[in-house]
Amino acid sequence: MLERICPACHADDTEAVESVDRQDLIRSYRQKGIDVSAYLPGSSITLCHCNRCELGFFDPICVGDGQFYEQLQTQEWYYQDAKPEYAYAAKLVREGSSLLEVGCGKGAFRAWLPESVRYSGLEFNDEAVQKARTAGLDVRKQPVEAHADEGRRYDVVCAFQVLEHVDGPKQFFHACVQALKPGGTLMIAVPAQDSFLAIAPNSPLNMPPHHVTRWTDRALTKLAHSEGLHKADIWHEPVADFHKEWHATTLAYHALTRSGLYRPRLIDNSVRYRLLGRLVRMSALRHYLVRSALKAHPALGVGHTVMLVAS
Repeated sequence: MLERICPACHADDTEAVESVDRQDLIRSYRQKGIDVSAYLPGSSITLCHCNRCELGFFDPICVGDGQFYEQLQTQEWYYQDAKPEYAYAAKLVREGSSLLEVGCGKGAFRAWLPESVRYSGLEFNDEAVQKARTAGLDVRKQPVEAHADEGRRYDVVCAFQVLEHVDGPKQFFHACVQALKPGGTLMIAVPAQDSFLAIAPNSPLNMPPHHVTRWTDRALTKLAHSEGLHKADIWHEPVADFHKEWHATTLAYHALTRSGLYRPRLIDNSVRYRLLGRLVRMSALRHYLVRSALKAHPALGVGHTVMLVAS
């Protein structure tokens, strides 16, 4: 067996969880209008688990490039100006602070901040960079590692839905910490593995080449502590309105799993999955199944995103 090293804590105490056929994953993305065939090598891709820090990661690690994200930004649901984590994070930013947003897109978070905040952003997508600059924002096309090496330091460094996309999360996180002033605040928001996402089938966007790591609360906290950040708080968003249908369907399937009627898989195109889908769409039954799932696992009641706030 090949030795798989955790990309967050670099431990070799890892195990394979589930493998997905390459063609099945390509088809799942294609249903969303996205072609990922150029980004997935080999015949399969494997979800792994680190027993030391609880990170989930995929092997091989294959990340999307600029062309991949250009495909995504043509989807109206992909980039959002209003995210629940924006409202929460903005409350933690003091007047007159200097702030660096890594992976800032077109700089939508800036609108949530006090006018006195000195905002800077880093982004790879050329179109997003141009939109940000047209809006008068200081946004550069530069890796955070290079930015931090220049000696730039900020009161706040934040990254919303970025860490799960990078193939070197430890190096990325280290650079974000390096860019902080002494006593500064780091805010990292990612999809929450301690939520319904962990049990959601047929979610290709939570897989490569889009998401290449999966973060539990413990994995985030351990990474913060490894960088010398002592205060590390975790915030989970409530289920957003636009996720409520997905959340309820996922919990209904989970209840069927507990009953033995369904065994969850990352990508499932089986006849059984489709037949059970008819059941979970029946409102009365789904309501019962959701309540049953939440009673057994209350933590599944939280939403898509978790945020680490550390200093």
